[in-house]
Amino acid sequence: MLMVYGKMLQTNIDLDSVPVSSFGTNDFLIYFERYLAELLVQLDSPVIDFARHVVLSSGKRIRPLLCFCCGSNKPGITPDLLKASAILELVHVATLVHDDIIDESDLRRGTSTLHSFAGDHTSILVGDALFSFALELATDFPTTKICKIVAKATRLTCSGEILQTSSRGDFTIPREDYFCFLQYKTGELFKASCQLGAELAGHSKQDIELVGEFGLELGICYQIFDDLVDAFGFPDIVDKPTGADTNTGKITLPLLLLLESVSHSEKLFLVNILKNDTVASNKDLFVNLFEKYLILNKCKDEFHSNFSKIQNLVHSLSDKSLATNLLSFLSFFTSKISALESLNTRNFLAN
Repeated sequence: MLMVYGKMLQTNIDLDSVPVSSFGTNDFLIYFERYLAELLVQLDSPVIDFARHVVLSSGKRIRPLLCFCCGSNKPGITPDLLKASAILELVHVATLVHDDIIDESDLRRGTSTLHSFAGDHTSILVGDALFSFALELATDFPTTKICKIVAKATRLTCSGEILQTSSRGDFTIPREDYFCFLQYKTGELFKASCQLGAELAGHSKQDIELVGEFGLELGICYQIFDDLVDAFGFPDIVDKPTGADTNTGKITLPLLLLLESVSHSEKLFLVNILKNDTVASNKDLFVNLFEKYLILNKCKDEFHSNFSKIQNLVHSLSDKSLATNLLSFLSFFTSKISALESLNTRNFLAN
């Protein structure tokens, strides 16, 4: 048994003697949480409690799961796979710590954000410490390839955040820029997660490239879903606040497609509303235009188009066990796809 933040984890498998291929994702996540908690002990005393707060809070652990799915078919790589997964999660959490400061968010997954009680200065430094710790762990591998993949993904993720932050309030950006934000912000770390796992498992160069493309497209799909939930979801159904991105001046897919679809005069009027932060008081206007131009349906089509790309990439893999693992992972998105059908234009800015 292992106690991690009030939760008893059953750990009946000898971590060092059982190959990853012999257990599933639930077993992996149990060992991953144990490994992650033990890893944080290595941090310096001023950082450790803050790091525990942000790292061990509930999370989907999507990046570790991607790493596991791409690296779980070769016996004897359990310790390396856990370390690579932890590195990816530390980078991800570091970005969240910084994002919460930028977005001035007080809650994440129902828990107080670090900056809400520790202040912006401390939170920035904790995020930096997590980035540094992740890269330090990456140097433990005998090849520099692991560190290079992680460092590149970290750099591009930060670049994506800078690009998106600097574009806030600019509602004239082209679609290409929007998808660049998504690829950098989310796709690059998904790509790194897939490629690290595949690299550790010794997959072919071609399959490593393909799972990287899978990760990029998955990141785009994931963010499109978040944009739709932000615009058209009910908080009690989707288990997260809605309207946050719209209210902070971020361009989202529904707004982007709406501005592409309306007449010139309508576009000028909408941009003026968006720039003056009076969206909530003009909700009915937006809802009527969303319906007039079938924006929700267009967004769903964009999601399904990207999801089809993901599936095609999986079927292109030469290693069928790898393909099976990733298809199993995609079943996680079944609920997300079905949730799209519950969205309604009139939910716009539901909260």
